[in-house]
Amino acid sequence: MYYDDDPPGDGGCARIVLIVAVALVALGGLFYFGMNRAASSLNPFTGTSITNPLAPRPTTIAIDRPAVLRQIRELNRWETATANYDKVITAGQEGSPIYNFFRGDKLILIANGDVIAGFDMGKLRPEDVVISADGITATVTLPPAEILVSRLDNDKTYVYDRDTGLFTGGNPGLESEARRVAEQQIVQRACETDLLQRAAREGQRNMENLVRAFGIKNVIVNVPTGPCIVPNASPQ
Repeated sequence: MYYDDDPPGDGGCARIVLIVAVALVALGGLFYFGMNRAASSLNPFTGTSITNPLAPRPTTIAIDRPAVLRQIRELNRWETATANYDKVITAGQEGSPIYNFFRGDKLILIANGDVIAGFDMGKLRPEDVVISADGITATVTLPPAEILVSRLDNDKTYVYDRDTGLFTGGNPGLESEARRVAEQQIVQRACETDLLQRAAREGQRNMENLVRAFGIKNVIVNVPTGPCIVPNASPQ
């Protein structure tokens, strides 16, 4: 008889090791999926309204409402719209032709001035800023838009003409009174146009952008309608 005394080669051992590794991987996969399914079936919170205390919580963002309110209030007198107006004012002390010849005083003032509208943020109340519990939505109620500043441009405001009587040097306060009335008339003109409406629209848009900078996605800005307050006019 013939006997082969040579030992098996290295190739046989490699094949055995590979077969064992594949078998272990397959068994591990079956064990992993089996345990997951078993855990799901044994989870007492599945199909109920009770939250699993061990489940990870979603990411939350806390918005500091006082910080938002403080940032808004720091705007102080918030100017959002401006306009420039011209006005011709006639002022004087006149009477009969004889009085005008001897004692009359009349001037024509060409006036130019700016009117600035916006919001007095010092009027903002804590309850005017409301932020939802999840920090996603904020509602801001601004104070009414108003006239903040009115001023004449001294470089463009001047006395165009002045007539005085034969025996008078003119009222030294007449030009100052004409300037005061001119400023009132310019504010009146601003109230008659859409200056306050423009100020309200611009304020609403800018406030939305400011609040969104805190990471708030939904911003609602309410701007109530307020009166356009004009200084009481004096007789011309």
